[in-house]
Amino acid sequence: MEVKLPRKRDVPRKTILISCHQLKLNSNSNNLLYLFSDACWYLDEQARYYRQTIILSSHLTPEMNALFNGLCLNYEGKIKLATEFTGVLPKVQLEIRQVYERFDASSIGELDDARFEYFCTKVYPKIQESDEGGVLLFASSYFEYIRLSSFLKSQDASFCRIGEATSQQDISRARLWFFEGQKKILLYSERSHFFHRYKIRGGHHLVIYSLPGRKDFYPEVCEYARRISKSQVQCAFFSSGPIVGTSSARRLISSDKDMFVFC
Repeated sequence: MEVKLPRKRDVPRKTILISCHQLKLNSNSNNLLYLFSDACWYLDEQARYYRQTIILSSHLTPEMNALFNGLCLNYEGKIKLATEFTGVLPKVQLEIRQVYERFDASSIGELDDARFEYFCTKVYPKIQESDEGGVLLFASSYFEYIRLSSFLKSQDASFCRIGEATSQQDISRARLWFFEGQKKILLYSERSHFFHRYKIRGGHHLVIYSLPGRKDFYPEVCEYARRISKSQVQCAFFSSGPIVGTSSARRLISSDKDMFVFC
């Protein structure tokens, strides 16, 4: 059975994998005879232990790891091909100081809320207090993009935004406002970058709310901040391997430090 996983805005991935080994509601008589004779484990709700699952992707994500570890339960076992990432930091051609900051989360389920709380209490006040504009705020997921947009509106922040659903007229206006300094913050989504690769000018500081799912986007986004003096990256360390490299990611995870600098 081929299962295509939807985007985050659609039905949760977990629901699909749980449902794919359940009985069909429109089972005909032949199917029922098969179930009673040769596949009684369906009736015993043991199908999950017989389901064969193949996960293929050019980009490994924490969500895929969660599916593999928690929902792939075949009784014969499972195998995972591990990849050693070299990282894409050497591809960042600008001489910039990249700061990775650690934030605490009680569990994986609380990760999104913990990240948002850290941004609201630690990162945004620094942006608000600074007199300099040109802050490019990058969000990797659609939900993060919407959440940040709502927060900035509630703070009456000087910002514009470019997302996948933004009209061409609003995109042109946002790029102009950001370039001329009329807006202090430009909120930019990964999906918009995926589809369009807009040329964005006027960036002085880069704040990556969450690392891009596609590692090659990292150096591309860094190029937008041509006069950048400091790049701040708030990220979950378990998803940083493709960006900083596997060996560096291990050091990030095992270290007691709360801040790491790559130059």
